[in-house]
Amino acid sequence: ELDVGVVALVHSLQSARGKVLNGRRCILIEYLSKDERWKVQIQDESTTTALKVGNIKLTRRPVGATHPEYLEMSLWYTQQFSAMLAGRTLEKKYRNARGVTFEDDEPYYRARKFVEFLDHCTDGYEPHQTIMHGEIARYYSVVPETSQSCDATMGNLEYTAGCIALSGMCYGRAMRAMDCGDGRPDIVVFALLESAPVSLSVLLSHVVSTHYIGPESGYDRVRDDFRSSRLKMNIDDCELTPDQCSKDYCNAMKGPLGILYSLNKLMSTPGRLDKILFGRIEKHPLFSKTLHRLFRLAARESKGTQDGVELGYTARCILMHMADMDGQMDDATYKSLTADSCSWGIGIQQQLLVKVITSYEELLEFLQELLK
Repeated sequence: ELDVGVVALVHSLQSARGKVLNGRRCILIEYLSKDERWKVQIQDESTTTALKVGNIKLTRRPVGATHPEYLEMSLWYTQQFSAMLAGRTLEKKYRNARGVTFEDDEPYYRARKFVEFLDHCTDGYEPHQTIMHGEIARYYSVVPETSQSCDATMGNLEYTAGCIALSGMCYGRAMRAMDCGDGRPDIVVFALLESAPVSLSVLLSHVVSTHYIGPESGYDRVRDDFRSSRLKMNIDDCELTPDQCSKDYCNAMKGPLGILYSLNKLMSTPGRLDKILFGRIEKHPLFSKTLHRLFRLAARESKGTQDGVELGYTARCILMHMADMDGQMDDATYKSLTADSCSWGIGIQQQLLVKVITSYEELLEFLQELLK
């Protein structure tokens, strides 16, 4: 069904210019009822275009999410070999396997392959049997498996790798400081929306209900808290897991948070793909809990914890972007959110338990009241 945020294909255009666009992906931005056309953002185009419904068709689901042969290729055994295999050329039949891509592949193909790791996990494999091939292995290696061995499932490891790899595409390389440089957040938005809603559920659940990432010696103390939060039949019902502050946890969180932060690069683009993706997130069941995590990270920044120091500023900037998509934020609130340091008290947790924020309009009101 054609709707805002849906990824579709351009087809059957007859003009010389239109024929060049046939077969390209586009994101539906707005339906222009007066003209009976859809305003769309075509991939790799700098301006938006208005197309008739007859020139738009829905894309097929990415093959890696639906084709069982791609899930049966046993490419995952042990992460210890990841570094060795990262630059190795695989047999041709494996190059198309789920999640496998290389740096010389076309950008959108790479993004779609990374999203496959968010779209359907191979949960028949255990964490200690996990191996990532190709480019994904390099991204995955920033969070050692030894820090994920206590509470991780196969899905957790794949979600972590996929998020970090997509974040790397947004910034041009993995874990780059917050400078988009030659990154392609627009391509990442296309790939996420094409696999929505599953990809968005995984992205947000990785922020909200992150598995324990840290030394095994600290897991016994928090085991019950993590399991009670994460053991849900439906991923969209997951609860906020306890705060964590290990270095490897911070690196893992730079995946999903890095994706959300990079959307600020799209604020000045005609199609406002940042607004489209954030609009889908606003309607998601995990929206309020995602905001809760962002506020928690910002509050912990004022306490000086490692997660707060490394992730707090990023969390504040994401909150600012979400609340100011329509340019309604006052200067004082903006300056407070983007300041070098944060003075929010940890008591904000109690305020969020009382007030559940369900829209960006409510978020803006809450921030302006909080920062008076």
